[in-house]
Amino acid sequence: MSALQLVKSEFQGNEISFNEKGWFHATPVAVKYGKDATSWLQQRETVEYISALAKHTMGNSGFLQEFNKISKLDGSSATSRTKLLTLVKKTGFVKTKAGAPENGGGTWLHPKLAVAFSRWLDVNFGVWCDEQIDAILRGNLDQKKARHEAASSFKVMQSALQLIREEQGKMTESHHFSNEARLINYAVSGQFQSLDRNTLSAVELDLLAKLEVKNTVLLGRGVDYDSRKTILKQYAIDIRSTGQRKLAV
Repeated sequence: MSALQLVKSEFQGNEISFNEKGWFHATPVAVKYGKDATSWLQQRETVEYISALAKHTMGNSGFLQEFNKISKLDGSSATSRTKLLTLVKKTGFVKTKAGAPENGGGTWLHPKLAVAFSRWLDVNFGVWCDEQIDAILRGNLDQKKARHEAASSFKVMQSALQLIREEQGKMTESHHFSNEARLINYAVSGQFQSLDRNTLSAVELDLLAKLEVKNTVLLGRGVDYDSRKTILKQYAIDIRSTGQRKLAV
């Protein structure tokens, strides 16, 4: 769990931790409500739900079959509780991490379980938790979409450059593509250095894609390199200013 970036929010003065995939740190928040995450995971209703979830999402009906066998045991016995807990961990929807809760240690729940668990703690917290996970997952989708669009616009820009140079009877070599990439990077960061697109936010990736499209148009119009440098830098400034004005409204 530690390899993923943490997303921390606050509910009624309590810090609540998710990761960027929407997984929920259940241990510390359960303590806030005087409950124990393990107790919830050992409930037969919970285990049956998780087993059914595994069947519908992964096509694995073996967990339900195992649950049916365990359910025949005395529900109050330690053996039954241990088997139930072992089963839910096997499904992959529950993960545990060693260490103190403040360092991320404890139980982490898949986003499909987080709402059910948080509702068990408190109905209002369950609604809030649902909203938080939805926002996190939508943010990831937005970033994936922006990364795809940026990659697509970069390919279009490269193709346009090559076609334009072919029409002029010129060869296109790798440094010609690199020059255009550095030009876009300059417009974004003010420096002619490479950018790690995997670390850029959805907003930054969207800006990158817009600049690449703009540069493609300028290339088609025959605008020279120095002029494009000035135009693209100002274009980036204008886009950012527009975004800030929208946030201020």
